[in-house]
Amino acid sequence: MTHVYVLTNQNRQFLSKSNEWIDGREASRLFRTEHKDVAINQMFEANTRNVSLRIELLQCELGPKNQPQVPEDALGEPVAAGEPEIEPGGPEEIPPESNPEVAPETAPEVAPEPAPEVTPDEPPEVDPEQPQEGAASSGALMG
Repeated sequence: MTHVYVLTNQNRQFLSKSNEWIDGREASRLFRTEHKDVAINQMFEANTRNVSLRIELLQCELGPKNQPQVPEDALGEPVAAGEPEIEPGGPEEIPPESNPEVAPETAPEVAPEPAPEVTPDEPPEVDPEQPQEGAASSGALMG
């Protein structure tokens, strides 16, 4: 194993093993995996917790202690513990005034169309060359 994948967001923060966004300077705390599919799954899970994040995979070479070597240009400003994941000045998440799924609108009532008239004097259309459906299946079961 010569490289691992780490996750970074648009704020140049890195996902830690404890699912927090940190500055990435402490390589031992970073979430990392050698498998790209595992990193993609983790990226999806992190994005479902906060949909405003733009998360990317970053492939990092391993250092002498098997720790990811994050390139200096990928590191952002140091993040203090307890800082919010969303950058200041970002849009606030406001719940909608009403949820249409909870109280769906009732559809307007429409009068049903009248059934077509069938006169009882008309015999049903039957092809004499083909046996009736009921006769063929019941004969096979009886015999």
